[in-house]
Amino acid sequence: MSVWGGPGGDGCVSFRREKGEPMGGPSGGSGGRGGHVILECQEGINTLAGARERVHVKGGKGENGKGKSLDGSRGRDITVTVPVGTVVRDFDGNVAGELTTKGQQMVVSLGGRGGRGNKSFKTNRNKAPKLAEKGGEGTQRWIFLELKLVGDVGVVGMPNAGKSTLLKQVTNANPKTADYPFTTISPNLGVVDLEDGKGLVLVDIPGLIEGASEGKGMGVTFLRHVQRNKVLLHVVDGSAEDPVGNFKKINRELESYDEDLGKKKQVVCVNKCDLFPDGGDDIIEQIREAAGHTRVLKISALHRENVKELMYRLKQFADAQPDVILDETASPKVRFDVDDLTADSDDFKVSSDPSYPGQWRVEGKYIEEVARMTHWDYPEAVERFSRVLEATGVAGVLDEMGAQEGDLIMIDRFDFDFAPSKTNPYIPIELLEQDAEILAREKMREEKELAWGRGESMGVGEEGEGADEEEEEGAFVMYYNLADEDDAGDDEDWEEDDEEMKAMLGDWSAFEGKGEFIAKEGDNVSIL
Repeated sequence: MSVWGGPGGDGCVSFRREKGEPMGGPSGGSGGRGGHVILECQEGINTLAGARERVHVKGGKGENGKGKSLDGSRGRDITVTVPVGTVVRDFDGNVAGELTTKGQQMVVSLGGRGGRGNKSFKTNRNKAPKLAEKGGEGTQRWIFLELKLVGDVGVVGMPNAGKSTLLKQVTNANPKTADYPFTTISPNLGVVDLEDGKGLVLVDIPGLIEGASEGKGMGVTFLRHVQRNKVLLHVVDGSAEDPVGNFKKINRELESYDEDLGKKKQVVCVNKCDLFPDGGDDIIEQIREAAGHTRVLKISALHRENVKELMYRLKQFADAQPDVILDETASPKVRFDVDDLTADSDDFKVSSDPSYPGQWRVEGKYIEEVARMTHWDYPEAVERFSRVLEATGVAGVLDEMGAQEGDLIMIDRFDFDFAPSKTNPYIPIELLEQDAEILAREKMREEKELAWGRGESMGVGEEGEGADEEEEEGAFVMYYNLADEDDAGDDEDWEEDDEEMKAMLGDWSAFEGKGEFIAKEGDNVSIL
């Protein structure tokens, strides 16, 4: 069965636009998570026929986030009902768990995480983020379901020993019966209705052969059904050439398959006693000696001889035995619901094929999920992805392995050009130039500790705008914050062409045409 968690909803980019709130901030909601795929154990179901008909099962899609901080609703979870005793395995055959009680559930595929809206990215440094995440993809996998029929008594024996005939005589089950081996090719389940109102559940296991524990025939497939039964009813064909030898062979196969199964308590019935020339008393004694107990009874399933007495004894004996708990159920080798949630950001691998120089493949559960959820239409989202590459160490590893600028970087289904200079090719060039100009201006102010203004304490402005009427055109005032006022003196005059002044200001031509004002040669400059 292919199970696929539903995709999560996309996050939303939105800003509050309300009366009295001209700068209300981000209000984009997050998307809802995708629906899970869940197996649920129910009584009254005896086969996996319902699950067999559903080859592909997918959870519902999460709703997209909306404006006004509205998060999307979750996707619909899909529940598949299975019978008691269902064992779940992954693609490699590892046991993930077993459903043994009514109402027990197991998540076999998680829905994708909902993408975060822009309100989730608001920080003190970025109070109006313009980015959101796409919804995450749900986990997809193939699982295998196998049913271990849960019964009070497991009926075992050699082919054509009369197991199905006995089940047909005492229950409403209608298994195929015929006078040849391997008539039964699948396990059958039947309930014996006793006069006191109590029932006894029998599981008819297809005939076993020598080497069944090693996979001969379908022995391994059949033997697993016996593990959960409290008691084994070992049916021996008394008319066979070597009934005692057949009895020992079956016990050896049970023990070879599972040591605990070989120690499971048995009741032995010697069938077809009507065909014994002397009533079969000698065979009964030999089997009692081989079994090491006296729970041996001769019957005739065809003529129902001693069948009712056998059922009552089985019922009393089975009720006295404890319930069976399998070790593999208590300690599964894989846990779907846990494995899907654990993704280490440091767990990634960088590889390159020498046949294709300049191409690098980055593999890792965390970084691949980040790439899939990045909304590439938003420049800020692309910039955030670059920061993730730096923070996780992917960019550093690529640089150490010899990746050059312009090399092809492949992450999941996305391709990028390697940019070790940290200049993001997805950000428009005009934004990059604007950022560079702002950074240069801030650096200049920090190094010179200068504040420029037009006119009297006007700050920065265009020539003639807001200038004091008494100021002549072309006059500028420079406000200079001295680190130590004693070094300069309060009344000391400075001339524009003074060498020391030039050393302090640097090259005057660097300021021409820069900033938000224009100074021309010959303008008056005063320093306060």
